[in-house]
Amino acid sequence: MSKKPQTQKTPKEGYEIPIPTKGEFEANLNLRRQILENHTLEAVMSMPADVFHDSKVGVVTCIMVITAHHPHPPGKKTWFGYWRDDGFVTTKHRGRIDLNQTWPDIKSRWLSAFRNRETIKGQSVTAEIGPEDEWCAEAYMETDYSMLTSADFENEIKKYVAYRILNER
Repeated sequence: MSKKPQTQKTPKEGYEIPIPTKGEFEANLNLRRQILENHTLEAVMSMPADVFHDSKVGVVTCIMVITAHHPHPPGKKTWFGYWRDDGFVTTKHRGRIDLNQTWPDIKSRWLSAFRNRETIKGQSVTAEIGPEDEWCAEAYMETDYSMLTSADFENEIKKYVAYRILNER
C-alpha cells in the first residue's frame, strides 16, 4: 500500500518555498492536485542541472513559490523562470564557483524578473496550469532554433553514434 503524499504544515499566511527534485514531483499527480486545491502556485524556477554536482545521483531541482492556504484560482497564471545558467562552473577540488564573477548580475536579473513577473524570451514565461500540466519553464518556453548551425547538428549526431557504439550489448 502506498503512502498518501503529505504537505508540510505552513503558517496561516505567507509563502512556502519547497525545493523538490523535478522527477519526484512530476511523478506525483495527487500531490500536485492537493497543492492547487489548498495553495496558490505563484512561481516555479528550473535550477541548474549541476547544483548538487557532488551527489552520487543526478538530481534536477526546481524552486516553487507557493502562497499558503489560498486555493489556486481558476485562470491564474503561474510564473516560470528558466534559471539553468547561473554562471557557476564546476572545478576540480573546489566544486561549483563563480569563476567569472557573473553571479551578482545574474542574481539581480533573476530576482527582478521574479518580483515583477516579467516575461523574458528564453528566460521566463507565464502559463495557466492544472495538476495534470507540466510545472517547469521548459514546457512553456519557445525554442529559438535560429542559433543552431549544421555543425551543432553534426556534433549531436556524432555523440549519439558514439554513445550507441560504446553501449552496444
